[in-house]
Amino acid sequence: MIKETQTSKGTPAITSDHWHVVHSHFTGEGKSGSFAREIVSEHDDRKSCGAAATALSTKLASEASARPLARRDEVFARPPNYRSLKARRRKLKRA
Repeated sequence: MIKETQTSKGTPAITSDHWHVVHSHFTGEGKSGSFAREIVSEHDDRKSCGAAATALSTKLASEASARPLARRDEVFARPPNYRSLKARRRKLKRA
């Protein structure tokens, strides 16, 4: 089950009680953007989780080549109850 939680320091995080695939994608424009993370699938074992993560990475690879390296999506395979930080959106400063 996917749920929102907090780290020991009180930072917002997401977790699951199964193996899960986390997709981290760039949000915002310019230097003030950040990465938001979401759990995209849950799995009963490490092998199927790894296969799903690889499939998602392959799907995203075609889009990634058009972006600068620092703004490319990332995919993580995480074990049960691993807490992944849930990024906050940064507000753009207006000139």
